Amino acid sequence: MKAWLSRRSNLFLLAVIALVVYQRLPVLRANLTHEGKEVRSRSLRVLSTTDARTVEFPPRDSRAMAIFWASWCGPCKVEMRRLRSSVESGAIPRDAIFAINPFESDAEARKFISENRFPFTFVEASTIAQELDIRVTPTTLFLDKGRVEELSSGMSLWGIWKAEFYL
Repeated sequence: MKAWLSRRSNLFLLAVIALVVYQRLPVLRANLTHEGKEVRSRSLRVLSTTDARTVEFPPRDSRAMAIFWASWCGPCKVEMRRLRSSVESGAIPRDAIFAINPFESDAEARKFISENRFPFTFVEASTIAQELDIRVTPTTLFLDKGRVEELSSGMSLWGIWKAEFYL
């Protein structure tokens, strides 16, 4: 009887894993198809209650990272706190990280920004999310002089070390 229950629970676990992988395949495929792609440079407004400037994204002369986030996304908040710690410790340059919220209004994003002080650049949502087929949060984009080096979705246990090494 115990062996039958053990086999049944193993089959259930495998079915759950297969379902999760199956559901993530479109996102993984989309991410992989954009690696190596040149991202068109654009001037984006900085989302801030006090700053009215624009920035070039992606920067053409350096490496950068973008995190696509939403205020309701718990894993996004964890990733952004980890990034904040790395910026504050000096492991990542402050101006190398861009935060883009393509799923909520600029007003909702500004409210979150004013309540949570993060030391990186929040920019307006732009067509880049559609261009790169961003479907989930958090999605992290690593760029080198405007070219997509890596695009990954979901929370990553090693993502912060990758960011510190890459940037």
